[in-house]
Amino acid sequence: MKKMLAMVMTLSLLLAMTACGGNQTEGTSADAGTQTSQTEQNTEKQQATEFTFDLADGETKDVADTIFSQDVTINGNNGRITFVNCEFQENIITTATEGTQIILEQSALDGQCMFQNDVKEATVEWSFPKFLVDSSVDVVSEDCIGSVIALGDFPVSFNGQEFTMQDSAWFYDLSDLEAGLVPYEGQDANYYCVVQWWEGDEKVVFVECEYDPNMEA
Repeated sequence: MKKMLAMVMTLSLLLAMTACGGNQTEGTSADAGTQTSQTEQNTEKQQATEFTFDLADGETKDVADTIFSQDVTINGNNGRITFVNCEFQENIITTATEGTQIILEQSALDGQCMFQNDVKEATVEWSFPKFLVDSSVDVVSEDCIGSVIALGDFPVSFNGQEFTMQDSAWFYDLSDLEAGLVPYEGQDANYYCVVQWWEGDEKVVFVECEYDPNMEA
């Protein structure tokens, strides 16, 4: 029990920093309010001519108002790419094994969010590649590490199993750090995560939610 508690507390802090960092992009649009949202909806989208994005270590990239008619592939570790007001008619695939964040903001996805890497064995300290989404998605990470952060209380599918906020086993309140990690019993939360890795032959699927007062409207 002590080992598990230490493990989930570490993951909680890592996810808190990542989710808040990923939400900075979303927050920029949120601060602009309804006017920005209406402007984006009225913006004419263009057809994509680029479907593969190779991110360098530490690189950030923004893509907006684009329709992708083919699979989109994101390569490279420890990068971040944000898609705003985009349409994906096929899948979004990442081969990243560490740290890369793929943020979908006000975007529509007909296909799946797919992890295709060769890493299974990991620890809680690992910086997992992740999708950060503001609406329901279908995530596939069948035989490798992967994670998704749902920036709200809506369902996501992970390897065919549907998860919601209520499936969280643990809760962390960033407005009350002294409380630490506690079992989730319906407390108010802004976002939750589903993370998968292996320890030896055992697959670990971890679900945790958090409350961040900075995400309040």
